[in-house]
Amino acid sequence: MGYFSSLLGEREGMDVVAALLDSAQALPTPEPLLKPVSVFDVLTHPAPPPEFVWADYIPCGVVTLMGAHGGTGKSTIALMLAVCAAAGRPLFGTEVKPCKVLFASLEDSGAIVRHRLAHICKLWNIDPLALGDCLRIVDGTEYPELFSAEGRGAGELTDTYKELSTTIQTEGIGLVIVDNASDAFAGEEIQRRQVRAFIRALAMAVKPTNAGCLLLAHVDKNTSKARKAEGGEGYSGSTAWHNSARSRLFLTRGDDGLLTVEHQKSNLGRMREPITLEWAKDGLPQLVEQGTGFEVDSLNQRQQGRADDDRAAALLKMIAEFEGRSQYCHTGQTSRSNPYAVLKSEPSFQRLKLNSDATKRIVNQCQRAKWLEPLDYRTPDRKPHQRWTVTHEGRLFAGLSAPTAPTTEDGTHGARGAPTAPTALGGMGE
Repeated sequence: MGYFSSLLGEREGMDVVAALLDSAQALPTPEPLLKPVSVFDVLTHPAPPPEFVWADYIPCGVVTLMGAHGGTGKSTIALMLAVCAAAGRPLFGTEVKPCKVLFASLEDSGAIVRHRLAHICKLWNIDPLALGDCLRIVDGTEYPELFSAEGRGAGELTDTYKELSTTIQTEGIGLVIVDNASDAFAGEEIQRRQVRAFIRALAMAVKPTNAGCLLLAHVDKNTSKARKAEGGEGYSGSTAWHNSARSRLFLTRGDDGLLTVEHQKSNLGRMREPITLEWAKDGLPQLVEQGTGFEVDSLNQRQQGRADDDRAAALLKMIAEFEGRSQYCHTGQTSRSNPYAVLKSEPSFQRLKLNSDATKRIVNQCQRAKWLEPLDYRTPDRKPHQRWTVTHEGRLFAGLSAPTAPTTEDGTHGARGAPTAPTALGGMGE
């Protein structure tokens, strides 16, 4: 380098050499692609905990996926959520953060969305003027694609995406609802690279305002039917749909007409228990305990209630029996050891004529009545799990004797009787 500097100095002058050296030193250092994360001050300057638009279900700054078979009601429920966020009211008994909402309808026309909104406002006694500037609805049915890709290509963001992203930032949006993925994503749903890029782009759009993003998605018939078997997943296409979303919900309709919202994935908070809803004619989806809303007489309602109580008592007895043998029913809906999966081969359970969705409904009933509660424990190989345990109130309701504690520390000289109360340590898993 010295030789060439001297040669250049002789030909052009040392001032030229000095200027070139100064310009070379002034070149900016490129930003690292892998951003360093501070470690030493995690206790003195802790990072803020994750925030949620819909408590535990929809975290801020990332994408939540809600899948359902066509016609199940996901668009209506999503619009109900939008109204709740704009009006500052809870949805299905769960807190919703008051914020500005952008509802991007890419499948249904603006007229259809307005019709649904009018129905919600009428039944909830909400003056649309009260929503003010907090609810913004856009019709993107003419140019719905946010992401487009050909074949196995990397894909690119569209002008519609850029307009959506700009609106989020300029309006200070706190919740974005995209209805739905089949219209917004113009790529191959089995191509992981494209799916990840699409989900990442949505996350980047809401990151500046720390907004929550709810992406609605259709599932095909095979996926919907497969979900009837325990352990099925509520999405179709590449697993990147599941892996890229930070939270995932799945909406199903049971044979009894009831809707179930399952929280199938949560990276930033706890997994919530399933929500059981009913949807009366000319009504809106609502929690079952808010009233049936179905056109049946009070006698039929009381008979149904007694039948459910009988099934609940029988279910509690079986769970307690299996619990006494260290065969546990896990709380995870997709677990291979959930109550339906564990008990379905038992003749006494088969006589109850409960399918998977009906079993979830009865389990929800038992939990709300405090007859069942989740219990954390560890398997012999120290892996953490959570299972259902029958409470004292549940044993009384089911006509079971209360568990007796051993009279000695190891229980070897204790009185024989009902199984000892479970603890959160030890126990057999799976």
